[in-house]
Amino acid sequence: MKECLVCGNKRFQPIYAETLLKCAQCGFATANLDIDENTLKKIYTRDYFHGEEYLNYTKDKEIIQLNFEKRIRFIKKTIANRLPVSNCLEIGCAYGFFGEILKKHFIAGYTGIDVVPEAIQYGQQVFKLDVRLADYLALPAPEKAYSDVFMWDVIEHLQYPERFIQKIFDELAPGGRLYITTGDFSSFLSRVQGRHWRMIHPPTHLHYFSKSNLILLLGKMGFKIISATYQSIHRSLRQIFFSIFIFGKGKTAFIEQLKNKIPEHWSIRINTFDIVFIIAEKV
Repeated sequence: MKECLVCGNKRFQPIYAETLLKCAQCGFATANLDIDENTLKKIYTRDYFHGEEYLNYTKDKEIIQLNFEKRIRFIKKTIANRLPVSNCLEIGCAYGFFGEILKKHFIAGYTGIDVVPEAIQYGQQVFKLDVRLADYLALPAPEKAYSDVFMWDVIEHLQYPERFIQKIFDELAPGGRLYITTGDFSSFLSRVQGRHWRMIHPPTHLHYFSKSNLILLLGKMGFKIISATYQSIHRSLRQIFFSIFIFGKGKTAFIEQLKNKIPEHWSIRINTFDIVFIIAEKV
């Protein structure tokens, strides 16, 4: 990256043993590596959701959908008296868990896209959703402008997040909304844990925004911020154990035994105040 995609500054500071490059002006950080599309395709396979980044995504369906239900209730309150939800796009829809919840709450068109074939097949076969294997940047513009576009924990994975945001802006109806969740690189937990913050793991996470510089980027693209919050979420205890003791470290027979002793349905509701949820409106 020759210049910061948020503020255009050309001075970067290597941090965390040169794992990341941090903009000296706005604090945006990016992975200090070159990566191509073929490499990314090898990363985002079924294994990404089953044993690599997630322990078992499909078994956590009930817990994941609890979080989506909570977000939908918050969205309904926040966008009341604004443009009705009518034509939705979810970028990075995975197995369609959010799409199923959305369709229960809104009479609206829904399209989901992802790059993992097995996830798309699941969404099509199990939920009968309009989900497609596609790269958003190569997707033709919709016949009807989108009212709402969702990117749940996606922006940090993208090679070119600024291109996604610009395309989304162009394809939204006036008053349409963009929803983003991502790790807040300026959060207290991120600053305290430094290079050991759980969100820092290139090459899956390529970009690291703070609440302020993500708002700055959205503003530059023409968006007005409706809401920027930190919300509690339900987490599977098995997934938490996996993230702390197994992810990126490998597993031993003893660790595996401990993990298997945790009931699959056990979860807790926590707020670490390092995941920011932004709702932005096209003006």
